[in-house]
Amino acid sequence: MPKPKILWIDGVGSYAMCDSDEVSVGQAYPGNDVDLAIRGDISRKACIIRRKGEDHLIQPFQTISIDGQNLERPALLRSGCILKIGDRVELRYTRPTLLSGTARLELVSSHRWQGVLSAAILLGDSLIIGPDPQSHVICQAPRGIDWQGRFLWFRQADGWMCKGVDCPGLAVGENPVSAPFKLETGLRVQSDVASWTLTDL
Repeated sequence: MPKPKILWIDGVGSYAMCDSDEVSVGQAYPGNDVDLAIRGDISRKACIIRRKGEDHLIQPFQTISIDGQNLERPALLRSGCILKIGDRVELRYTRPTLLSGTARLELVSSHRWQGVLSAAILLGDSLIIGPDPQSHVICQAPRGIDWQGRFLWFRQADGWMCKGVDCPGLAVGENPVSAPFKLETGLRVQSDVASWTLTDL
């Protein structure tokens, strides 16, 4: 399975972009080969989150509850639910828009991801980066700029494409672009409203 890429957005944060049908979550320590590692008292492999159509299922491998209800078998995740792994680690699962199978996974307890991450993104077929609350990654424009546009990622057979909607000054590297472009590792995207880079974990 491909490991998550990291989306670094200047002045906003960094996000693990999870593009696999299965994403493993476990404790952060040297040599533990999980997709998302948490610095906390949880199992080496605490759970797997599986994409099923537009939804996500969680398969627990240790004590896990959803909104206070302990899991004994795989369960469907619903937007806004709180996952508690072990006694203390808590995460929020959010689907900002039902028009996309993409979801955001954020730590709400005081724990930290291994690596400097703001959240993990469980990718479906599309992703929205923008100022609207329904964006998967919320990104405000610099002060003084009224931005109501977005960056739209969409899946194609051979990878991911990106389209800027109302993104003035959009360029990939040093080249101005107006048409959709292919997303590649190491890509530097710049505009008047936001700039970001996609890198390996």
